[in-house]
Amino acid sequence: MTDFTKLLAAFTGTHFGDQLALLALPLIAALVLGVGPVEMGWLTVAATTPFFLFGLPAGVWIDRLPRRSVMLAGSLLRASALLALPAAALLDVLSLPLLMASAALAGIGMVFFDVASQSAIPALVERDRLIQANSRFEIGRAAATTGGPGFAGVLAGAIGPALAVLACGLADLAAAAFAWRISKPATPLTPPVRRSFAGDLSEGVRFLLGEPSLRALALCSLTWNIALFAMSALLVLYLARNLGLSAAEIGLVFAVDGVGMVLGALASGPIARRIGIGWSIILGPAIGVVGIVLILAATPATAMPLLIAGRFLFGFGPIVFSVTQTSLRQSVTPAHLLGRVNASLRWLTWGFRPVGALLGGLVGEVWGLYAGVALSAVGLALCLVPLVISPVPRLERLQA
Repeated sequence: MTDFTKLLAAFTGTHFGDQLALLALPLIAALVLGVGPVEMGWLTVAATTPFFLFGLPAGVWIDRLPRRSVMLAGSLLRASALLALPAAALLDVLSLPLLMASAALAGIGMVFFDVASQSAIPALVERDRLIQANSRFEIGRAAATTGGPGFAGVLAGAIGPALAVLACGLADLAAAAFAWRISKPATPLTPPVRRSFAGDLSEGVRFLLGEPSLRALALCSLTWNIALFAMSALLVLYLARNLGLSAAEIGLVFAVDGVGMVLGALASGPIARRIGIGWSIILGPAIGVVGIVLILAATPATAMPLLIAGRFLFGFGPIVFSVTQTSLRQSVTPAHLLGRVNASLRWLTWGFRPVGALLGGLVGEVWGLYAGVALSAVGLALCLVPLVISPVPRLERLQA
């Protein structure tokens, strides 16, 4: 097994555990602790806040330490936090504060693992294989996204939500084992001058915003994620109330995402070779916007065909964007800055997602669900603007 394969296995294991926890933790809150909507909201805050608080400083540590060690520490932190929950249930001391603390610690581990694993790829594969490598990573993410929540639901129904979290912790322990076996530590190149922590952090942000192509990617990703989570806050209600879908039909519509993600990851390399890396980056979000337009065009009579087609495109397009823009970012960023640049972009994309969810909820409350989803679609389309006016369309291939 090559080092890259071990890295891919660790990545897939961690994301599978994360997707398991994404459903298992709310199930514990709802079915075991019997919490209400406000408490469930606080659990969501606890799970998502680490990306905002630790996203930027994580990059500095990742650029100073062996990335294999950071991945190992992140996996073990997640495993410890999650395995504490079934132990607490068996001791009858499970509580909402403990659940929130577990979610927060697991989130911190995810921040460090995810950025470190993404930053380690260029050290383990040749430059001309970056798109292929990132495509395989996105296939792993898609498989975890498709199978994780369903498996968590089945397991929770069979042995209870608290014990189902055992599977989350075990997935992270397996990821730690694969990370430990990577023989090449992918240690970043140390910059010639050691700066203060704040200086190192600002250097990564300045590079991201100072390089024209990366700045366009950052603005596109920020706009996309705010609009995406505005839509996500409303879409289930829209499908149920406006289109009259049952829970099973909504589940089927959302499951199509995973199929689109896998095929998008497989197609990203051929697309980039056919039309160039720059236009591939632009094509991805454009396909996603077409998917949302199909969803908005659906009526109760035409709901399932249009929704399935729309969700497929919404899974396919953004993954093409993710693979190609990640490969471009890895190719233009110096190795000793890669952790900080990746962390800075991740902070923009993940850290501001709660802002989008809040905006979506407010618009949906005031103007209605259809208006909220439609305005989200406009926001998704606007992410294309910084890409089109940047040097990105002129890029034919990854920089050597």
